[in-house]
Amino acid sequence: MAVLAGGWVVEFPHHDAPALFAVAADIESYPRFLPWCRLTRIRLRDGDRWEVDNLFGAGPIQARFRSTALLDPPHRLEITSRDGPFRQFRLTWRFLGLETGGCRVEADYRMELKSGLLAALAGISMPEVERRVVQKFKERVRLIHGR
Repeated sequence: MAVLAGGWVVEFPHHDAPALFAVAADIESYPRFLPWCRLTRIRLRDGDRWEVDNLFGAGPIQARFRSTALLDPPHRLEITSRDGPFRQFRLTWRFLGLETGGCRVEADYRMELKSGLLAALAGISMPEVERRVVQKFKERVRLIHGR
């Protein structure tokens, strides 16, 4: 099975790491701004480790899965899963302060899907998914924090 991997980097000159970390860690708000995210519900909070129920989909294709979020505020957020469509999934967000006072957000992911068909579809669509996630994250930051 093919492993899909990628990521993105965005600099926010007017926002610091705690503000941007708070947007990324607001997991239950993901359906309001992340493409194809229909539901996220934190089932269990155990300090900086959360178990999350997820529903993602587009049209008739839907995927339910449970993930684990490990929080290291305001520096890092890691989301992993081996449930639902995933043999493995890892999304890591890093929030790095800039010398000018802003923040650099780095995110990278690595996933292996159980279905070859789903993996082929994901492989074709990931560049657009990445572009839309970045765009929607920027819009969410502007909505919450301005600029």
